[in-house]
Amino acid sequence: MKTYRELLNINFPQPIVCGLGNFDGVHLGHQKLINELMKQSKIRGLESAILTFEPHPAKVLHPKKSDPLIMTLRQKERVIESLGVHNLIFAPFTEDFSRLNYKDFIYDILIKTCRVKTIVVGFNYTFGNRGEGNAVNLREICSNEGIDAIIIPPVTYDGKVVSSSLIRSLIMNGNVKKAAEFMNRPFSIEGAVVCGDARGRKLGFPTANISYSPDIVLPARGVYATLAIWRNCAFKSTTNIGIKPTFNKNQTTIEVHIFDFNEQIYGETLEIVFMEKIRDEIKFESPLKLIEQVKKDIEIAKKIFGMNLHQ
Repeated sequence: MKTYRELLNINFPQPIVCGLGNFDGVHLGHQKLINELMKQSKIRGLESAILTFEPHPAKVLHPKKSDPLIMTLRQKERVIESLGVHNLIFAPFTEDFSRLNYKDFIYDILIKTCRVKTIVVGFNYTFGNRGEGNAVNLREICSNEGIDAIIIPPVTYDGKVVSSSLIRSLIMNGNVKKAAEFMNRPFSIEGAVVCGDARGRKLGFPTANISYSPDIVLPARGVYATLAIWRNCAFKSTTNIGIKPTFNKNQTTIEVHIFDFNEQIYGETLEIVFMEKIRDEIKFESPLKLIEQVKKDIEIAKKIFGMNLHQ
């Protein structure tokens, strides 16, 4: 997959089939759009492209009110590539760009710059100054220009319309297992391993402290059964998100205890894949009580992973 980060760098030798959207989480709805995109690409013998924006428009238009994102730019790029898309365009989104008239967006960017022949878009997609452009008037203008515009209807799962906002809410409530169903893959957080206070090691359960982007949504405080991905290998683990109330801390941290793992990984990147919540965060009477609970958490996690407790 070829990635473009500037519209000026685009020079497609032939027309393309293009999908539009923000694609935060690349959930089931996005996947249906991309599947249709790839279908049209194959039928027409044209390369596929996804056009999205960076940063997310809400970060520019409503910086103090914008919701946290479900995935980083790197994660989004990796997932979209895994779905077979040929080209990924991250159009830079600025305040000036936000004032672009929706017709100019269609004619100048989609038709002139990207040379679209077919467009695939979600039913609720809006674009242009004040969001005045939508899927319906996009289709009307494209029809007049001999361009096919395919509108993807709402995708439902478990009786609910799949959306990034719904998935974000599930994650924030700790229901990572249900969120994974709406995304067709588990939610994950990537970050570098940084130095902590080594308290876990002192308690007999060494942990890796993970730095994280403030723009990414965090699951509710508590303990989770997780997979720690390091150098393309997955290790079973438990992850605690919280403020360490037993030790009177107040800064939220992500701490991962990787089972049977003794590598030195400071400064390296881990991807923490959240499988299921084990319990809420608890303030214990003593470190001893905490140790007892951590042992129980590990047993529960191993049951979740289907592991033999005696291994």
